Amino acid sequence: MKTSIPSRICATVLLVVAAPAWTAGAKKEPTLKDLPKRQVEIRRDAPSDVNAARAAENYRRFLEIEEAEPALRAEALRRLADLSLEAGELERMDAESSRLDAGAAEAIGLYTQLLQAHPDAPGNDRVLYQLARAYETTGQPEMALATLDDLVRRYPASPRIAEVQFRRGELLFSAGRYRDAELAYAEVTRREGEFHQQALYKQGWSLFKQGANDESLPVFARLLDLQLRDPGSPQGFRMPESLSRADREITEDTLRAMTLAFSYHEDVEPVNQLVTQLGNPPYSSLLYARLGDLHVEKQNYQDAATVYRAFVAREPNSEFAPGLSTRAIEAYQRGGFAQLVLEGKQEYVEKYNLGTAFWQGRRREDYPGIVAELKSHLTDLAAYHHATAQKSRSNEDYNQAARWYRLHVQSFPDDADTAQVNFRLAEVLYEAGRFAEAVEEYERTAYAYPIGADSSRAGYAALSAYQKQEALLPEQARPAWRLRATESGVRFGQMFPEHPDSAGVLTRAVEDLYKAGQRARAIEVAGVLLARQPPATAAQQRIAWSVTGQAHFDESRFAEAEAAWLSARALSTPAEQEYQDLTERLSVAVYRQAEMKRAAGDGAGAVEDFLRVALVAPGAPAVETARYDAAAELIKLEDWPRAIEVLEAFRRDYPASPQQSDVTAKLAVAYMQAGRGDAAAAEFERIAAAPDQPPEVRREALELAAEQYEKGGNFARAVPLLERLVAEFPTPVAERIETRQKLAEYAEKTGDGARLAHWQREIVKADAAAGPERTDRTRYLAARASLALAAPARDAFRAMRLTAPLNRSLPNKRKALDAALAAYQAAAAYNIAEVATRANYEIAELYRQLGVDIIESERPRNMDEDTLEQYVLLLEDEAVVFEERAIELHEANAALAREGLYDEGVKASFEALAKLVPARYGKTELSLPFGPELGLPEEAVPSYRLGEQQRDAGDLAAAAEAFADAARFAPLHPAPLNELGLVQRRQGEFTAAAASYEAALALDPDHAPALRNLGVLRDLYLDDPAGAIEPWERYRTITGEERPVLSWIADVRRRAGIPAPEQAPPAEAAGAAPAVLTEEGEGPGPGGGGVGEGEEGGGRCLLNI
Repeated sequence: MKTSIPSRICATVLLVVAAPAWTAGAKKEPTLKDLPKRQVEIRRDAPSDVNAARAAENYRRFLEIEEAEPALRAEALRRLADLSLEAGELERMDAESSRLDAGAAEAIGLYTQLLQAHPDAPGNDRVLYQLARAYETTGQPEMALATLDDLVRRYPASPRIAEVQFRRGELLFSAGRYRDAELAYAEVTRREGEFHQQALYKQGWSLFKQGANDESLPVFARLLDLQLRDPGSPQGFRMPESLSRADREITEDTLRAMTLAFSYHEDVEPVNQLVTQLGNPPYSSLLYARLGDLHVEKQNYQDAATVYRAFVAREPNSEFAPGLSTRAIEAYQRGGFAQLVLEGKQEYVEKYNLGTAFWQGRRREDYPGIVAELKSHLTDLAAYHHATAQKSRSNEDYNQAARWYRLHVQSFPDDADTAQVNFRLAEVLYEAGRFAEAVEEYERTAYAYPIGADSSRAGYAALSAYQKQEALLPEQARPAWRLRATESGVRFGQMFPEHPDSAGVLTRAVEDLYKAGQRARAIEVAGVLLARQPPATAAQQRIAWSVTGQAHFDESRFAEAEAAWLSARALSTPAEQEYQDLTERLSVAVYRQAEMKRAAGDGAGAVEDFLRVALVAPGAPAVETARYDAAAELIKLEDWPRAIEVLEAFRRDYPASPQQSDVTAKLAVAYMQAGRGDAAAAEFERIAAAPDQPPEVRREALELAAEQYEKGGNFARAVPLLERLVAEFPTPVAERIETRQKLAEYAEKTGDGARLAHWQREIVKADAAAGPERTDRTRYLAARASLALAAPARDAFRAMRLTAPLNRSLPNKRKALDAALAAYQAAAAYNIAEVATRANYEIAELYRQLGVDIIESERPRNMDEDTLEQYVLLLEDEAVVFEERAIELHEANAALAREGLYDEGVKASFEALAKLVPARYGKTELSLPFGPELGLPEEAVPSYRLGEQQRDAGDLAAAAEAFADAARFAPLHPAPLNELGLVQRRQGEFTAAAASYEAALALDPDHAPALRNLGVLRDLYLDDPAGAIEPWERYRTITGEERPVLSWIADVRRRAGIPAPEQAPPAEAAGAAPAVLTEEGEGPGPGGGGVGEGEEGGGRCLLNI
């Protein structure tokens, strides 16, 4: 039938429409391999069937077009043949018909037509393959094989070559052509693909069918590698039972084939060789196991065991080795080979005992079967050798039994029956005479496991083994061994109190431990014995308490010893000697407690224990000593009432005691400290009157008695005792001079001037006669006494008035002056600083007073006015000489300040000079009293105000510390530093004062008080008058003040020889006046005297510090 549609277009349309029937839309084209096992479900109403039929009809119509292109006709013809083949297969499968279906026959015809028409067309390899399918489908295997052979010949590089060769092999194998099939399968196995494993399987069988058993083994092994090897699994391969059903069947069939191949040999060597050849594959145990199992089936038990053990020998640490060892043992058992069974079990234990190489990296809980077999074999081995040893009495048999029992214990320490096994081990060792080892195992049985039937038996048996072993030891080793035995007895007694020998064993242990020097352990075990139920006998308890007490006593735990011995004594009667011994020990134990407390500083506790000795052990020799020591400790504690009570009782109860003289001394101290001075003094007088006392004791007693009378205000009793001291004990000289000093002080207090002067003269005389015993202290006292002795001469001089006529009264006045001067010069000659400076001051004052007295002397009567005026001028001229002498002496005394000596005498000279030479010495300092205008930080205020209070109270050290603190709290404020400098100047610390002023000026160069005070310090105290000019000049510039600073500057220029500069008008004061300035007295001396000279400058008040 012709059509007007162009053939190319028509063909294209047909191909597109028919595409679903043959293109890749189907997941996979059926192959010859699929036929035997494919299960296809045909849906009659499936749209694909309708489409396939329609497509086939379209191809037929296309082929009717005469002018169609040859290539398109060939493609249409191939596709029509494919559709016919598929349709025929479906129909045959649906009807389960064995007839040659028309579809397949039509396909054969179409494929043949296509090949004839286009023999060299591309894709003919596919056509040939489909044609072979059609032949096989229609039951023509020879034609199918010939077609496949043609395909292989013509298209060796076809993408389907592996499948083609596999189908060839299948057809050849089915035809019994095993060699050709082997070669075809070999071609498939050279390539990876879906037919690879099946081809290996069939290749192996092809070899096996040819009788090439050994040659089939490597092929089968390659298949096992693919089926079983799994590097990711712990054992490196998959067990057959874990595979899919199809893979498991082929694997099991492969193993059967290999087992049969191996079985044709007389030994296991072929298996070893193959395994070696394959590089020891992880599944090799399966090969040995299957071969061994085959021998067992054939009842060749020794051959089976040999095969199993061959793997074990080859891979002893394989996780499958223990299982094969077990199979070997079972094979021996089935064969009745008893000795081989025993040897197999021993070999199993030696190879797979816990701790062997097999268990490296393995956990026993992961292999319960192996562990169970191990335990069973150990039990059997130990029982066999133990029974043998009991018959043979052979050491070797005992050793073997011990070996397996011990290994069992070590391998299964936590199993319920291990204690029983351990007991058997101990029994074996005891029977073998290995007593030391038996001890260890008996003790382990008794104490290392939960209590069981053999526990107490083992514990008691251990004691027997100890005794047996001790008899074998050299003498020097026995004490240590005996101590071990004792400890074992203790464990026995503690663990098994119901045992009839438990208490006795513990009692012996207590005594043995103490004898061995194990005191702490003896105490511990005694406690166990005393606490046990049922209780031990009274005798056993008394032993325990006595040993406990003695052990505590030996360790200086005396309180514990006392408690233990009290308990022991309570189990005795007074009639027993042991009661008396325990009482004696108790007195010592309590006394030792007191001593320990005393040594530890617990005096109160010591007293109670000393006094408790008499309560615990009345009549014991230690009681007298304890009561005396209690009194002594009470004195240390200064518990005077109780000390007096105990001492008075001791004096009463022990009149003949050699301690009585000490009791008197202690009573004296106790009375003295208790404030009972007269009673104390009486005791001291008793001591001083005792002829048997050494002189130094009687001397000290007199001193103390006098002191007590003095403290009690009983001077009438004190003075005679002190005078006795001076008279009876002139030495040590220094102390006696002190006694004279005290007598002088008593005379001064009572207003007895004559006695005061007497003792002052005695002091001077004693010091002068002291010779080498003279000390700085005696010189000091003598100097002060000498100074004091000069006062009457000074006062006599002052009291003497000059009356007219002067030529008669002045010589007497001069004599009085000379006497006073001599007295003060004598005092100064001691070279005691404070005395010398005061004497210097007094001498200067004597001259000044003489000048004053001359001016104030009585005027002669009956002088006319002119004469009287001339007379007065003469007196003034005479007085000036003495005043200048006074100034000269005061200046010399004041100059000592520059040498670091700034005591009361020096200060007094400065004060006197301020009055005598005000222009030179009357320079005053400025202080800044606290006020809001100071602007101090809040944190500095408390320290600043405290400094003012301490300074006003005369505590200069505390004031300096407070002002220093204020300076730290106000690091940018100069006022605290200025105040600190003032205090330091009054302390005589002139360099430090200068540093403080300079530090204040470093903070504020215009701080007026520091400028003024620095100048005063340099001029008067640092001997640097020139250095005073610059701060005073700045002070003038800042404050605008002229008086009195200008005159001070002029004074220092004159004294320093510095010419005055050209005068310039004073500058106006810069800024506001300083806060509030107070002038530090009228002179440089401490405290000044009265209000200072008023100065200009409103708002400034002058206060005397």
